[in-house]
Amino acid sequence: MSYFDVFCYCLRKKKFFAIPFIIALLCFFLAWILPPVFKTEIRLKIDASSDSSPMSALSTAYKSLTSSGASGLSSFLSSSKAMKPSDLYLEILSGREIALSTIHKFHLDTMYKKESNELLLKKFDKDIKIDEDQSGVISCAMESKHKVMARDIVRYMVAQSNEKYLKLQRENLQYSLDYLKKSQRELTDSVRNIGQELVQFYRDNNLVDLKSQMELTLTVLGGYEGQINNFKLSERMSGKDNADAHEMRKKRQLLEQKFRELRGSYSENYKPSDKSMYINSGWAVSKMLYEQQRQADLKLYATMLEAASIEIMETEAMILKTQPVIQIIQDAYLPDWKERPKRAKWAIAGFAVSLTLTLLFIILRGLLSGEIPNSEPVREKLLQIKTSLFK
Repeated sequence: MSYFDVFCYCLRKKKFFAIPFIIALLCFFLAWILPPVFKTEIRLKIDASSDSSPMSALSTAYKSLTSSGASGLSSFLSSSKAMKPSDLYLEILSGREIALSTIHKFHLDTMYKKESNELLLKKFDKDIKIDEDQSGVISCAMESKHKVMARDIVRYMVAQSNEKYLKLQRENLQYSLDYLKKSQRELTDSVRNIGQELVQFYRDNNLVDLKSQMELTLTVLGGYEGQINNFKLSERMSGKDNADAHEMRKKRQLLEQKFRELRGSYSENYKPSDKSMYINSGWAVSKMLYEQQRQADLKLYATMLEAASIEIMETEAMILKTQPVIQIIQDAYLPDWKERPKRAKWAIAGFAVSLTLTLLFIILRGLLSGEIPNSEPVREKLLQIKTSLFK
């Protein structure tokens, strides 16, 4: 048995091929008489200005000055960006609350003929389609036999979602504002406390400007060192018993004493004199580390305080803003053409399925009857299967 034998046998039974055409016509007329299903759609987009976090500037300022990220403020800033506004809106629009509200509003339970909410939601989910494309446009489409009701349903769902979304946005902004004001108070206290600590630090240590005093001391030490070296050289040239050498030695020793006071070790209770601008360099280095750390903290808190103050003003403006953040790109419409059933698609599908079944029937019949040449081995196996099934 070859494919050619099967093809020739099927051609001899061409009267059976009228069946697919009859089925196609029946599917065409069935699609004609079935009640049409219409589709309407509403398309919208969340305003881009609402995508920014109400504390973006504070977050930027904080992250630019510290990388630890271990404080509560860092955790709050990171959690405030966990969900995009469009994602939140999609959750609301496709949520259970909006779906059940729509079902009861338009009495869809009588149309679906279901009583439990779960079954109603399953039926409703088949008719409604909510999606977001790559450009961020959200679509809410519905298919129904009643095109006016379909239009009103998608409009109602979007209106309810808008109301809830705006409510949540206002609550979130208010929460952010409260947190920002609390952070502002804490940052103000931190700036004030660090400033008072630095003032007290300068008073306790008789300092005016530690950095400038350190630079002045180093300049003086450099001058002392040069003079000491010059005196040593002059002493060697004048001799030990020379009166001039004795005078230069006294001056050198005095300079060395002054040098050790500014460069050498210092006692634990050392404090610069309030009658001199010079300070011990070793002591100044230890104090300078503390001063730099506190000044860095002061700069950090001052920058964050400035950012928090700006964000408070922007957040208050966003709360008072009356401009809607939901942009309707395409409103729901009354469809003038049915979505399904498509008569041509039904006819083609009916023809394809019936043609396949008809060919299988013809070939199977030819194999069982032995009319297809050289089909005895296949015929015997089919008979064995038939006997096993119907024994």
